[in-house]
Amino acid sequence: MNTADLNHKTSEPTLNRAHWIDVALILLIDDGIDTVRITRLANMLGVTRGSFYWHFKDHGDLCEALVAHWKHNNTAAVLEAASDTASLDHGILALFDAWLDATRFDPRLDSAMRDWARRSDDVRNAVEQADAERITAIADMFATHGYEATEALIRARIIYFGQVGYYALDIDETLSQRMGYLEAYYRGFTGRELNADLATEYRARHLDTPEWSSQEGTA
Repeated sequence: MNTADLNHKTSEPTLNRAHWIDVALILLIDDGIDTVRITRLANMLGVTRGSFYWHFKDHGDLCEALVAHWKHNNTAAVLEAASDTASLDHGILALFDAWLDATRFDPRLDSAMRDWARRSDDVRNAVEQADAERITAIADMFATHGYEATEALIRARIIYFGQVGYYALDIDETLSQRMGYLEAYYRGFTGRELNADLATEYRARHLDTPEWSSQEGTA
């Protein structure tokens, strides 16, 4: 979603806190935190500036809500995926699922938060805490499947830092290309071989269903 998608104005009586957060997220992702201003949000929603204060104490309260939304979605997606401990194969593939699905883990929002963190000590602390929580969850997954503590941590860092870097570099490749690297990625991250039947099922699930094939041609 971007600013152009907001092609109608919401009537003031139907507004709730979520409307303001949704529009603020659009601005944060598209143009950065400096553009998340109360007057601009009110104009986009077609309401008075005073309406904002029915839902938020002040601009800082809105900023806290944006951080909370990001934590609730992006960080929760990683923690949930890493908790799939049926096998290492299932856990790693669950992580891949989360990172492929922007409705669960929004990479643009994650990047916007990191940009915001350069301007705010509080947000930087929140981002650092989230990174630590995500890495710990992935390391625990590795440890559950037989890796000693240091190796589990380093492998968690490799897979996590690699994904963050993938987003930061804005790699341009199709979903088919990404799926072609599935076994190689798994081997690089784990030092083990991915179960062939699971790999076949995973690749088919992502490439042969409308939900995922619609991503073909996108990075």
